Amino acid sequence: MPVAGLAALLFLLLVNAAASSADLPGSDVDGWHTWRVEVVDAAPELCCFAWNSGVATKKRCNLDGRRGGFSSTNDSHFPSDAVQIYASMSAGAATRIRVLSSQCPVSSDSPITDLGTVAVGDSVAWLQRYIVPHAEVSDEAITAVALHAGDAARRLLVATAKSDTNEENREAAIFWMAQVRIDETAAVLREIMLDDRSADLRQHAGFAYSQSTAADRDAMLIRQGKEDRDAEVRSQAWFWLAQTAADESEREIRAALSSERDAEVREQAVFALSQLPTARAVPALVGLLEDRRLDLAIREQALFWLAQLESDEAFEYVERLLTDN
Repeated sequence: MPVAGLAALLFLLLVNAAASSADLPGSDVDGWHTWRVEVVDAAPELCCFAWNSGVATKKRCNLDGRRGGFSSTNDSHFPSDAVQIYASMSAGAATRIRVLSSQCPVSSDSPITDLGTVAVGDSVAWLQRYIVPHAEVSDEAITAVALHAGDAARRLLVATAKSDTNEENREAAIFWMAQVRIDETAAVLREIMLDDRSADLRQHAGFAYSQSTAADRDAMLIRQGKEDRDAEVRSQAWFWLAQTAADESEREIRAALSSERDAEVREQAVFALSQLPTARAVPALVGLLEDRRLDLAIREQALFWLAQLESDEAFEYVERLLTDN
């Protein structure tokens, strides 16, 4: 059996084994149920917020609403050591799963049965049965697992990211690994980012890594931009590198313009330079414009994106260029 097929089989066996002994007392009764588990250290505060003039105010989350699950402010973290899981049960199966800060206020038109504090392993095992291909609550279950502290949650996330037969499940696991478990899963994410057979997954892993706090984040994006066999993946790597505003962005993207053979990647690399902070994007694009050794198409793209920047310096340069010609 191929390695990929064996990994998928082992993943399914792991799911089935956990599901056979994963009942939480009372959780099979219809209606909303909630329980608390220990939260992973890097978790943000997940709640519902009202935004007014850029200021976030916490508001009550309506469990019955179908819009979104939560949001997070940039610098807000869980005020306690627990996360709250909510599951809406019908005929013995979860139809909705939500995960929120343990101190986030909630409301529902129906009673909410509180199951108290649950061991992390038991909660992960219960959630694991819902991480299956095409299940409506798989994404919610993966999010919930990601917020659990401990090795059981990490192992399930890693197994899902590497071996799940559903690409959407893999993407969700990859995202949350980068968001809240980067220190313990970075090696797995790098493996997916560089070596996965799916170009879409490699690209998604690059995006997820760009949103992480990994010490080698910038170096990995540069490596993906140089080495990936897919043109779209290379293009996106340069885009996300610029989005991080890494110090090496101008030098590495400029080098890519000289070494990259694919015209579309070169075009996207010019666009990536325009995504740098304006004070850096302007001189980077002007530098391309003034380098007559570069292909005319690259210089034209540089002029186009320079004109799109909201910058007096860019406007003055373009106006002077047009006047002089």
